[in-house]
Amino acid sequence: MVKKRNLVGATVIAMQLTPLLLSAMKYFTCLLAGVLLLLCGNSHAQTTSRVFIVRHADRQTEDDLNPAGITRANELKRVLLQTGIDSIFSTNFVRTKKTVGPLAEALHLPVITYDSNPPLVQRLRAYNKGKTVLVAGHSNTVLPLVTALGCSAGNSTIPSGQFDDLFLVILEYTKKGKRTTKACRLLHMKYGAATD
Repeated sequence: MVKKRNLVGATVIAMQLTPLLLSAMKYFTCLLAGVLLLLCGNSHAQTTSRVFIVRHADRQTEDDLNPAGITRANELKRVLLQTGIDSIFSTNFVRTKKTVGPLAEALHLPVITYDSNPPLVQRLRAYNKGKTVLVAGHSNTVLPLVTALGCSAGNSTIPSGQFDDLFLVILEYTKKGKRTTKACRLLHMKYGAATD
């Protein structure tokens, strides 16, 4: 009789502990799943860079803006003022500097000069990931810059009388583990008065 009572008592104790053990196991399983999600679940990170690219505004002489160009430079300021521009790049010509000048002044940013696209592309990739920048160039440098950044620009030059193009190159860098992939999207917009 004693053995039967011990067996019944042990069964009763086991039945009382079973919900407690199951609850503890569920808790530890959820805790382990949460830790694994934190450590492994978000193993990729994405960084987006935005590069606005314009040709210098309408010019009067070889290296200066005409009244329409001055108006266009102010329109560029209006269009891009609230876009979060971090840096402004321009070739070392009066017309490109005057195109970005109103925006640079409004944002209290220096205009950084560059000589050619390859060093500029290297700089943008190395130091401007996750940033928004503006680059002013020329009819024969804007579209090659778009291509060098990884997007398809179609043509290689902008017609000589066309000053109203505004390109936005969106570079998305996704890091999964040790591998980084890059995707490029291009938006071709217009700003200011229409030109040929």
